[in-house]
Amino acid sequence: MALVHVPQHATVSPIDEYVYIDYLAKVPTQGVVHRGEETGDYARNYLACHGVRVVGTYPEEMCQRADTSLDEERYPNAGATSADLYTPLYFATTWVLAQPLVWAGVDDITEAGRYTGWIWLAGAAVALYFVLRRMSLGRVAATAGPLLMIGSLASYWSNTYISTDATSLTAGAALLLVGLRVDRGLTSPWWLVLLSVVATMAKFQNFSAVVLVSLFLLIRALNNARTQSGFNNRAMAVLRSSHGLAAVGATFASAAAQLAWFAIRSATAVGPQPDQDVSAPLGKKELVNEAFKFLPGVAQGAIDPQAVGYGATVMAAALSLVLVAGVVGLALSSARGSTEGSLAVSALVCALVAGPALAIANFLFAGFYFVLPSRYGMAMLPAFLATSAILFAQKRWGTASFALVAAGSYVLLLTIIE
Repeated sequence: MALVHVPQHATVSPIDEYVYIDYLAKVPTQGVVHRGEETGDYARNYLACHGVRVVGTYPEEMCQRADTSLDEERYPNAGATSADLYTPLYFATTWVLAQPLVWAGVDDITEAGRYTGWIWLAGAAVALYFVLRRMSLGRVAATAGPLLMIGSLASYWSNTYISTDATSLTAGAALLLVGLRVDRGLTSPWWLVLLSVVATMAKFQNFSAVVLVSLFLLIRALNNARTQSGFNNRAMAVLRSSHGLAAVGATFASAAAQLAWFAIRSATAVGPQPDQDVSAPLGKKELVNEAFKFLPGVAQGAIDPQAVGYGATVMAAALSLVLVAGVVGLALSSARGSTEGSLAVSALVCALVAGPALAIANFLFAGFYFVLPSRYGMAMLPAFLATSAILFAQKRWGTASFALVAAGSYVLLLTIIE
């Protein structure tokens, strides 16, 4: 997928890639960008010379000017960065992974960085494969799940451009795999705590996957504690179990790490937060809209599929049907107390709660609310796909249908032309 699509990208992704390119270019000189900081000449020249996909291009004279400050007001956010929200974890890792390509002759750090997206996606695919095998699925269904994830608009926008979203599928799949191992006593709970911190520090929105896996473990712990008499005894059994320790530790540790980053970000600010002109009023209507944002909205990718082509429209529609069927169907049909049912219920609850919770959190910490893009739910996509694969695998024709959708979506993905 990377070899087909990265060379086609003649423009900048409209999903904040401009400020991500700036961050990536600054890694070797300053490591991190600060709130209120100006974007550098490299990113400004790249944007002016390449334009923004779907949005448009800049006048030719802006590309030819050496002094980018002359046109500062014409750049997004009046020349200021908005990528200071993120830790340098993704950008530093991408810069390091891109160096072999730079040494091999890919002299543009943006192009080299875009190619590294396949590594994040491959990690997500391998982790999801082992998740499905651990759930006792056959090789066909276990392979179709990752293939459908690769052949999605979510991976297209996140793993062929410079994007912090590249970490989301990897985080979601890896957290789910480690959570299943904790559930079966194969892994120490502390590995889930550590991975949760890393995932959340890579991108705050990955916290939704942390909560999903933590809720799964708590439900499993509650099922195991049913033999205890009395509420207090059951509660203590849950908290003292490896499941409870992993769930509580992962949630609080990752939240604490992100709060610490917010404090560092404020302490190192060099100017005010740029006004991106995206704020909107937050009320009951908005919270209801956000509750139904991620399922099945995550199948839409970063922008309206119709703006990408007919193939993207078909891909989004097919994946939407598969995700809703998987999450809701498995939650309703699974036996009480089963691993499959616990996963489906966790996925459904988090899909409904994550949007409103994220909207409120952004309002409290950033001081404003904006309509959340559906891609913010990407970290939950591996869990959604896992429930779908499990449900469809219950019938032989279901496995064949699931594999056919996965293969068809992947083929359609390769036909997308910028």
